[in-house]
This record gives sequence, C-alpha cells and structure tokens, in this order.
Amino acid sequence: MGINIRQEIHKAVNDLPDQHLSDVLHLIELLIQHADQPDVEPEEMWLLAFGNLKKMVDEMVSAPAPTGD
Repeated sequence: MGINIRQEIHKAVNDLPDQHLSDVLHLIELLIQHADQPDVEPEEMWLLAFGNLKKMVDEMVSAPAPTGD
C-alpha cells in the first residue's frame, strides 16, 4: 500500500503558516512550468523561487579576487 502523494501535499499545505503559502505556490508554479526540462533540478527551482539564486550570483560577482598562496 503506497502513500497518496497528492493527499500528503494537500495536508502539508494546510499545515503551512500563511506567510509561506505564496512562496510554496510560486515554487509549485515554477516546477510545473519547467516540468518538460529535465536539466532543471528541483534544488535550482527552490533557490530561484525564494530569491536565493540571485543572492548567490550577486555574492560571486561582488566577491574579491582570489589571492595567491
């Protein structure tokens, strides 16, 4: 007997605090939009949905140049 993933997701969404609902919806929308692109990883979608991907790129761009040993 397997678990019903759709039921579990529904239950989890009901338990989410209101401040996270819009973020989770945005993540789900991104996953749906890019479902046909197997090279896009769910982790990338997570970073993109919450703005962390842009923060990481911005930090790399503004990082000081590496120094020699």
